[in-house]
Amino acid sequence: MRTHDANLGEDRIRGQRFVAEILFLDPDLATRGIEALAAVGCEFIPDPSMVDPCGPTIFGTVVGTSELGEDALWHWLEDIIDPFTGDVVEWGFESADGK
Repeated sequence: MRTHDANLGEDRIRGQRFVAEILFLDPDLATRGIEALAAVGCEFIPDPSMVDPCGPTIFGTVVGTSELGEDALWHWLEDIIDPFTGDVVEWGFESADGK
């Protein structure tokens, strides 16, 4: 994963695994958003069981590792996927036991 802004100071955590639930409102832009996530070392796992009754939204989970704290992680992911109609719904770090 890329090196993050050193100005974040105490908000940094060394290489902790994270999981985030995200969505893309426009399926035509989702592929580019998923490619942007892959470019920074994240994996997107689609969830075809999730359905938006109002539109063709694509839902999924992003996994990766980060040195950022939880709040900064949201901003970082949002900055990556927002240009492609993406939104971070829920996010957090896995505990040592993988939960």
